Amino acid sequence: MAEGQELLLRKDLERVVNRLHQERTHVAPYQEDYRRLLDNHGKMIRAAMVILFARAGSRNKGRLDNTVITGAAAIEMLHLATLVHDDVLDDAPIRRNKPTVHTIRGNKAAIYLGDLILSRYMEIMASIAPDTAFIREQAGTVCEIVGGELYQESDRHHTHITIDDYDRAISGKTAALFRLACLTGIRLDGQPTDTGLERTARDFGSNLGMAFQIIDDINDFDLDRDTGKPKLEDIRDGIYTLPVLLGFQKDENFRTLVQQDDPDQVVDYFRSHPQLMESSRQTARDYLQQAADSLEGSPVDKGVRDLLQRITAKLAAQV
Repeated sequence: MAEGQELLLRKDLERVVNRLHQERTHVAPYQEDYRRLLDNHGKMIRAAMVILFARAGSRNKGRLDNTVITGAAAIEMLHLATLVHDDVLDDAPIRRNKPTVHTIRGNKAAIYLGDLILSRYMEIMASIAPDTAFIREQAGTVCEIVGGELYQESDRHHTHITIDDYDRAISGKTAALFRLACLTGIRLDGQPTDTGLERTARDFGSNLGMAFQIIDDINDFDLDRDTGKPKLEDIRDGIYTLPVLLGFQKDENFRTLVQQDDPDQVVDYFRSHPQLMESSRQTARDYLQQAADSLEGSPVDKGVRDLLQRITAKLAAQV
């Protein structure tokens, strides 16, 4: 049954890609930039969560309504808007193996393009909202995402931050969006909220998002893995992620080393202390296991549940 759901998911994601490609802006000087940004989509895992949770109940066995596809595209636009802003703040030269928009058009234009995509996300969601609670949930989650980014910014270059500080930042800037994607799927499908689906969507999305960010942070130190963006970006910018924070806990000398602002020395330290990366990987696996566990006994359709569990298992095997 999971194979059937996987085939449906691929077809649904093709529709999301087409929906993104249809997006246009009336701002003539930046129409091509807008087009390039929306066409340079990633793996669309957030859109996939919208789709799968729209299929999680008993209502959808065939072709999904266009409203769900539009909502999945809008969630991807929200994610893209945050990436455009992040790239300006981090002065990142590439994203998804393409030059970032600020390197082509400058910081001001990039920020406004990010704002334009964010505004369009809001406009789309307002146009398909089943009720005002849906809009409040979308807007409230955007506040969470921005709050997570601000927490991360406030911790920049502070070598005495804790893992709790890190968790607070990533639960806002990353996990909240994954949770929103799952909830958006059940909202747009019109699933009743008293079936346990909402609790499952919240738990699964939050845990998957936490794991996803930790994996991304681990990969930032893996110089041999192409992730489509610069390596050692966080440590250069004074953003201390889980492997670094675990090092701080274990070795006061590591704190001194990090303060020297030499990323190559940090990489060498991790190579000589592999247990720090392994501990970080295990934390990511634990979150993935919690995501999988949240599906047990839930009212999620068996085929969808099996596919979601396969997705978490595949991610865990790659960590």
